[in-house]
Amino acid sequence: MALRREMAWGVMLRPILVYIGGWAIAAALGLDPATGMLFVLVGLLSLALYVAVTRYYLLPHASVAVFASFLASGLAATLLGLAMVVTQRPADLYVIVHGRAVSTFIVPGEFAGYLCFLVPVGFGIALVSRRGWLRVLGGVAAGAGLAAMWLTYSRAGIFGLSVGIAFFIFMQRRRWWLALTLVVALLLEARWLLGFDDHHNPGEDFTRLPIWHAALRAIELFPLTGVGPGAFRHAYPLLEGPSSVAQAFHAHSYLLTAFAETGVLGIATLLALWWCFGRELVRRLRVADGRARMLALALTAGFIATWVQGAVDFVQIVIFGCWIPFMALTLAVAQPVGAEP
Repeated sequence: MALRREMAWGVMLRPILVYIGGWAIAAALGLDPATGMLFVLVGLLSLALYVAVTRYYLLPHASVAVFASFLASGLAATLLGLAMVVTQRPADLYVIVHGRAVSTFIVPGEFAGYLCFLVPVGFGIALVSRRGWLRVLGGVAAGAGLAAMWLTYSRAGIFGLSVGIAFFIFMQRRRWWLALTLVVALLLEARWLLGFDDHHNPGEDFTRLPIWHAALRAIELFPLTGVGPGAFRHAYPLLEGPSSVAQAFHAHSYLLTAFAETGVLGIATLLALWWCFGRELVRRLRVADGRARMLALALTAGFIATWVQGAVDFVQIVIFGCWIPFMALTLAVAQPVGAEP
């Protein structure tokens, strides 16, 4: 449908295509081309969502439909995750994840990564929406998301969301004393989280070290295009040798995983993607009105939260399913003249 109309592709189309193209080259030259091309396909599906949001966001009621559907489905997943913890059902899953909230996601960390977007979006909608029922939906989704985030016991997710919230607070009133207060609070929280082992196996606290070492070896041996998207699991046993960690599907760090699997090519296209997005977002925020700016900053807080979490984790649902579509949504919200939910 988008192609049949006079399409405004948006400024991010070319950087996204280059980014996905980097995956394709790395996949073709990698250790597992079939899995790599599956990653490329998922990227193209995310691109389709980007195109849809870019093209149709300004149509009547489209913005309401987008935010309402995201918040309603997110609230449903969140309430399911909370109910599973309260009822301790399914019992085998409850035991496997040490009593942490997981909902429909693979592991609690992925649920936490999703909540890093749900909470800021819900909070932003609760602040700026013109429709009372949508403000209520946003507030309830954000509140339930905060409760679920705590019950994931994801240290990276909790800290990432805290950094995102601190960014949003600072951007409302940029003062040096506020920045200092927020930094001190985040440092104290980080210090506390370093010793936070609730619902974790303390014996697994250092399992990331051999995985990170293997990722660095992969970067050293395959610097240009990496081992291929999704192929780190094949390289890990060969690069690390005997270890307490028998297998690793990724490097438990987004940047390490991207570098190990796509090499310098992938990192270059990744940096270009985010540079173009950041530059365009800053340009639009300068001319956006108060409500649009506040909502766009709430969405930006979600990006920051997931980047902080991604420093020590790799959340596929965020990277493949959320980043590219939410780039389109954030830029659409921050347009000088646009539809507001």
